[in-house]
Amino acid sequence: VALMGKVYCKVDAQYGAVEVGDLLTTSPTSGHAMKASDSSRAFGAVIGKALRPLALGQALVPILIALQ
Repeated sequence: VALMGKVYCKVDAQYGAVEVGDLLTTSPTSGHAMKASDSSRAFGAVIGKALRPLALGQALVPILIALQ
């Protein structure tokens, strides 16, 4: 469990390619995050911000977490 800092997170790019700076939210794939495509609907459901891109598949991606 992390409240702030840089951590690794399992990310699934099946629902959209992830770019650096994209907000991440929970994914239908169990235990994974995905790109939050609609930032207005993502309010309150954001896990963190991607620090590395992921075009396809699933991978561990460093993310930035900041409790707000």
